[in-house]
Amino acid sequence: MGGQRLHQTSAGQASLLFALAGVLGLVTETLLDFGTPRPAAIIINVGALGCALLIYVAPWHRWRSGASLVLVPLALGLVGVGERMAPGSPTVYGIWFIVVFAWIGFWHPPRTPLLFAPLGAVAYIAPFVGAQATPRDAIVSVAIAIPAATVLGEVLASRMKTIHHAQLELIEARVLLERANLTDDLTGVGNRRHANSLLDSMQPGDALVMVDLDHFKAVNDALGHAEGDRVLGELGQYLRNVVREADTVARFGGEEFIVLLRGAGDQLLDAGHRLIVGWREHGGGVTLSAGGAVHIATRGPDETFRAADAAMYEAKRQGRDRVVLEAPACDPRAASS
Repeated sequence: MGGQRLHQTSAGQASLLFALAGVLGLVTETLLDFGTPRPAAIIINVGALGCALLIYVAPWHRWRSGASLVLVPLALGLVGVGERMAPGSPTVYGIWFIVVFAWIGFWHPPRTPLLFAPLGAVAYIAPFVGAQATPRDAIVSVAIAIPAATVLGEVLASRMKTIHHAQLELIEARVLLERANLTDDLTGVGNRRHANSLLDSMQPGDALVMVDLDHFKAVNDALGHAEGDRVLGELGQYLRNVVREADTVARFGGEEFIVLLRGAGDQLLDAGHRLIVGWREHGGGVTLSAGGAVHIATRGPDETFRAADAAMYEAKRQGRDRVVLEAPACDPRAASS
């Protein structure tokens, strides 16, 4: 996606350069030149404005990124035709080639300006071939203008490549930092900060499940905290694997986890049962209690959280290893799993 935006931006700048060339040419020809305006020069500059418009409205987003390079022959050809039909200052003529190669270097990879150097040299000399009066300094200047333009393009291309890589590394570092700030190191699921943001993001119809390991303190006391950490890690991995792609898991604190099931309010009981039954096969004798609540528009996220938390404690009161829904939506089957 970023490459497409860059592609469209390069074409947009090319459109601006064509428009600038046309406007400057018309101003120079009609306002600053004290002689009679030359029809050929006016036609060329109007053509540049027309090219600018076509470039601007073209569907660049549908084409490959290198497609904008077709504008290079168009630009060089326009400059050459303009010089042939309405000769101007050799200095200004050479500057336009430098501008074209600067654009190539700014928007395209290194060595691209070098590949266009032969075309640039041919385009530079072409207007003077067969002309009755060939300005010698214009022909000689190709040995200066084209190498200078190519070097400038290559320097810009190399610099822009470095900047682009630095930007990508910065974006990647920012993503990793944001992920680290929202990830629990032990379990690999979201941390408390992520859990809070999930609660704030709930929409009506979303289902919230509070999950808590049963008798977890006994695991730590009997087998040690290392074993307790292993169980927490396995639970985090289990929850990540069993939820849908649209759903999210976060560790709320200690041995408590939240599972946010997007748009699954009418499937909450079945989803809770699947979590409990599936963990029985992975938990190594450590069971889960779960409480569920459906978020509705008439209450805030904190109220939905409290409802799910209360349902989870009710599951523990009823004997643990089961799922219970909040009282208003509680199904008789919820008392056991």
